[in-house]
Amino acid sequence: MRLSNQVALVTGGSRGLGLAIGHALATEGAAVACVARAGAELDRAVEQLRRTGSQALAAAADVTRADEVEHAVRATIEQWGRLDIVVLNAGTWKGAPVHETTEEVWDQLLDLNLKGAFLTLRYALPWLIDRRRGTVVGIASLGAWVGQPNASAYAAAKWGLRGLLESVALEVKPHGIRVSIVAPHNINSAGRRIDPASDERRHAIESADVAAMVAFICTAPDFVSIGNVTVWPVGAGIRSEG
Repeated sequence: MRLSNQVALVTGGSRGLGLAIGHALATEGAAVACVARAGAELDRAVEQLRRTGSQALAAAADVTRADEVEHAVRATIEQWGRLDIVVLNAGTWKGAPVHETTEEVWDQLLDLNLKGAFLTLRYALPWLIDRRRGTVVGIASLGAWVGQPNASAYAAAKWGLRGLLESVALEVKPHGIRVSIVAPHNINSAGRRIDPASDERRHAIESADVAAMVAFICTAPDFVSIGNVTVWPVGAGIRSEG
């Protein structure tokens, strides 16, 4: 297993894509700290990972609160004594035209999708810098590259995340740390069963597909750095016409 003896911290790790990433990294041998709000959902996620024989920790935190993020990172270090991988997955989506977007929704999207990533980096990066190695993966969206109607606040947050991570990549490169961005599109986030032979299958990917890409990035040799990756189903995404 290519991540044996390594420790990964995954924000938004209690369900959906975050939990799928936790499983993918654990399958490669990593110990996984799931960062999410305290509650039964987080406890179930960690228990699910442990039932596979993996090492897992419930690192409870609201990623928009600095004190809780700092505590989650410290709990991870206290549990395993190291940190190697940071996956910035926590986020949410709400759509509306900009003139119908409330200040409350704007703040929620910017806080969870962007501030949460900043705070996680703020407290996790010193541990990677101290080791002079590590991998950071941010989960963005195609909305970080192209505008989308009725998603202005979300797009602003994801463009911000892209700018944050591309800048951080240059800041930490001298310390042997690599930073990647994965931008998925059309995830079957509800987890409904899709007939493999149906046309719908060509228009939606699974969380496990994106998680596999994250694991691929994290298991690449130390001398290989993977930049920005887009992942979408063959029947969707960006097309060139004309």
